[in-house]
Amino acid sequence: MSSSLAQTVDACVPPPPAGGINAVAEIKALRIPTGPYAGAYEIAPNGLSNWYFTNLGLISIVQYLDAPDLDKYIRTYLDLYISKLEPDMSIKDVHFPFGRANPSSFTLAMADSDDSYAATTLTLAVRYVRASQNWAWWDKNKTRLKDMAYRNIAISVKPNGLTSVFQAPRSQTNNAGYLMDNCEVYRGLRDFSAMLRERGDTADAAYYDLFAKNIGTALQGLFSAAPSGFRMADLSIQTDTSFYPGTSCQVFPQVFGVTELSGYYDRAWSFLCSNSVGWEKGTLDPYPFAVLGLAAAKRGQTALAKAQLASMEKTFTTNRPMITINEIGFYQRTQSVLAGRADV
Repeated sequence: MSSSLAQTVDACVPPPPAGGINAVAEIKALRIPTGPYAGAYEIAPNGLSNWYFTNLGLISIVQYLDAPDLDKYIRTYLDLYISKLEPDMSIKDVHFPFGRANPSSFTLAMADSDDSYAATTLTLAVRYVRASQNWAWWDKNKTRLKDMAYRNIAISVKPNGLTSVFQAPRSQTNNAGYLMDNCEVYRGLRDFSAMLRERGDTADAAYYDLFAKNIGTALQGLFSAAPSGFRMADLSIQTDTSFYPGTSCQVFPQVFGVTELSGYYDRAWSFLCSNSVGWEKGTLDPYPFAVLGLAAAKRGQTALAKAQLASMEKTFTTNRPMITINEIGFYQRTQSVLAGRADV
């Protein structure tokens, strides 16, 4: 398929399912239009702005945006993200005490992680450039993206090969190598390395690709044979059967395409389904964990995926704040896979 034809196809926004959520429109509606954080997104109406959650939401809709929307909804966001990086290349979340009606009144809060924020930004940036063909943007920002990857990921790699959730000095209080984070980091590094290589930056491509390869290998050490499931982190001594993070984390290797762990996908899925019966009904946690539905769709478990979508649609109507931008993103990705479209 020619690049021009691919762009035309990708610009076709799918109609929302009957009675369903128009994910593209809902994510667009969360964009903050004015103030110092214009171009950022609330996680839900009148909610805080969480860069990581936003990344997960925006990644899902890039393939459905035309050129003007790519510029408005993705490029301006990425520019804002880069402009708000701290000197150490981490970033702070933004709380709006009076909601988006007064976006100039805000407070900053420490991010929930450093590694996942950076990694999902890398994936979003690569997705944006592939869709927009805006190589001038790439050339202008690739050094900052490299710096962000280096400070939040490369120098946070532990002796066991996994990234610490936080940079120093926050890593002194929590330096866990989480399964979920490291799957996201793996994907971000693979995406970033592929783009660097395509643009002739082979040395740095090899540098970051090696980190991804080592993470894929190190994650194998989190799998426990006897319970046949992943530990949620390297600091955990055993698998956890609580819904979050114990069973819900099991799908992350498959969702984020950690191919080194493909031999564990089925067993991890069984661990989830055995220990969290009825997850698709949305009764185990106030938030839907839509990533599970995406995993089901990717595995061909159509009935389970559709059941979770239906549960999310009901919650969206009755308790809108629970369906945050990241959940809408995974909802859209699930819809895309069920429709026969390639996942992002």
